[in-house]
Amino acid sequence: MSRPDPTAVWPEPPSIVAARAEIAMRLSWMTSVLGMVLFAVDRFIGMPVTADSMMTLVLAVMGALAWVLLKVRRYNSVAWLLVVFLFGMAAASTWFFGSVRTINIVLILMGLVAAGIFLSRRGLLWTTAAAVALLGLLTWADAAGLLAGQPRFAVSWRNWLSQSASLVGVAAMMSLNRTQVRLAQELHLQEATQRLRAQLDRDLGQGRFSRLFRTSPTPIFVQSMRNGAILDVNLAFERALGYTRQEVLSRRDGFLWLHDEAYAAFSQDRRAHRRTGWHSITGVGRNGQQVPLQICSERDDDADDGLRITVLRVPGHTTSAMPTVYAPLEGGQGA
Repeated sequence: MSRPDPTAVWPEPPSIVAARAEIAMRLSWMTSVLGMVLFAVDRFIGMPVTADSMMTLVLAVMGALAWVLLKVRRYNSVAWLLVVFLFGMAAASTWFFGSVRTINIVLILMGLVAAGIFLSRRGLLWTTAAAVALLGLLTWADAAGLLAGQPRFAVSWRNWLSQSASLVGVAAMMSLNRTQVRLAQELHLQEATQRLRAQLDRDLGQGRFSRLFRTSPTPIFVQSMRNGAILDVNLAFERALGYTRQEVLSRRDGFLWLHDEAYAAFSQDRRAHRRTGWHSITGVGRNGQQVPLQICSERDDDADDGLRITVLRVPGHTTSAMPTVYAPLEGGQGA
């Protein structure tokens, strides 16, 4: 009987997990190599082969096992392996060193950091309880004189190396977490923008509204209510401020205005009301020139995928109406 293909057993993870797994596999074999190098250095400088000095070899084994589990896509198992190994190494080091004041006790903290990054909230709670209990047990054993070793508090370059390795390990886990959060935010923003653009295309796909928006002599731009990104502008907007449509899409509108008291008053009105009055503000064109404008903004009632329609008036250019996609904006309102 042929062995099953692992790719048929474990479904392809989403892109964020795949990206995390690729980085984690690289860190795993680097950890394994680091452990082997430290073990070889200890033997080279003639350090006695004690149980405490064997921790570097255990570190190498942990890295190798993590790489294997990542290879077969056992992502949750890797997280628990990391926590268990770090807690176990801290406990064993304390036992053989003879005191909870061993530098390797920091491995408990590293295990808790790993749990917070890679495990669920329930897993983090269980891990925190286990860490507190383990630290209490080791402290009691130290106070009662039950630990096996006799503490040696001589300091050498190896102490610096151990502490540096711990710091690098925490930094690597935090970097992995930052990558995961950034990818999740990018995916969320991409999905939200695509959904809102689909809604906008649906609204503008109706011939009457599409012609009204594209050919209106009034500068108009459309934004997402979720993240403030500009989803579309018309030709009149391009002529008024000099920006092309592609230059402003997916950007927030803050770069378009001079941030003075008039803009602050408009921003407050926009946050507080579904529909603002007309405000006099100063626009900043593509080449940096200041353009005196009047601005009015209106949002729809969709709390999840809402749109905001903003209309501009350039003094000296009169139009009979100031329409939006949803409803005409009445002219002549004061700020």
